[in-house]
Amino acid sequence: MQKQVMSLVGFSSASEIAAYKAAFPHMHYELSYKMSEQLLSEVKPMLAGRIASVHACCPSLPIFPNFGSHDEHVIAESYDAICKSFETARSCNADIVVLHPGYVCDWAMPSSNAARKKLLDDPSFSQYIVHPDGAICGADYPNQDIYRYHAIQAFKELGHVAQVAKSYGVKLAVENLNPRVGYLFQTPWEMEQLAALQDVYLCLDVGHLWISSFVYEFPYLPAIQRILDTKKVVNCHLHSNATNAGMKRFSDDHHTFDKHDFPARQVLGLLVESGANLVLETVEEFDYNTRFLLQEIAAIQHSIEE
Repeated sequence: MQKQVMSLVGFSSASEIAAYKAAFPHMHYELSYKMSEQLLSEVKPMLAGRIASVHACCPSLPIFPNFGSHDEHVIAESYDAICKSFETARSCNADIVVLHPGYVCDWAMPSSNAARKKLLDDPSFSQYIVHPDGAICGADYPNQDIYRYHAIQAFKELGHVAQVAKSYGVKLAVENLNPRVGYLFQTPWEMEQLAALQDVYLCLDVGHLWISSFVYEFPYLPAIQRILDTKKVVNCHLHSNATNAGMKRFSDDHHTFDKHDFPARQVLGLLVESGANLVLETVEEFDYNTRFLLQEIAAIQHSIEE
């Protein structure tokens, strides 16, 4: 059954979460990769029975798993990290764990934005940057030998990670990333390939895909449908960004869902019938975004019934 979900990525305290829950008692939640063990322990009892998914790593860790690495120590560290999130999901009765699948390097990827930005200044990444603001790659990036080298490794490992997830009683949902150098799996065709792996499910991030549609020049709404047609999408991250073709701006803002002339209503028109959970992953205007989502879903469902 499709759930309407609020990601806790933009919330900073248990009291803020409690106030939101009081305002919207029927919403479900996605635990965030930014949540400390302290915050997680505070909110778990409060949200009991309403936690739909967990975004790895939760509780937060210094690194993101990198299943594109060929370093056996990094791979071992990545399995330890993802298993902590599987344990969190199991303890909360959540059945989905969202994972950033891997990176175009052998190193552990820092979870801190500042540390990650510093790492991306390394010459091994910078030579592939086409748009410096945001360290955005060019359309030929997935065809580069270095990208394929790490993508093949990630495909191999993710099939096994999915089996580990299954042993915990949860689904692994691999998320499409934005077209930044160093990030794997940014396009609809890569998501189709991931969906072909046994027990690998998908988290469709519509904001990330929006940025990719400008870099790779594919039609946006058909790309959403193409990914939905895999029948593997179980989670959808909803947010907008100020990306546009005219100004050549490519930014992963996680703004209000219908901001920046983003086609939020058309996107929801495709997603509502998919059955996938609809997760608001915005960092602003939580109440407005929730009301907008619920009203639009009701309108779409009414039009279907007519």
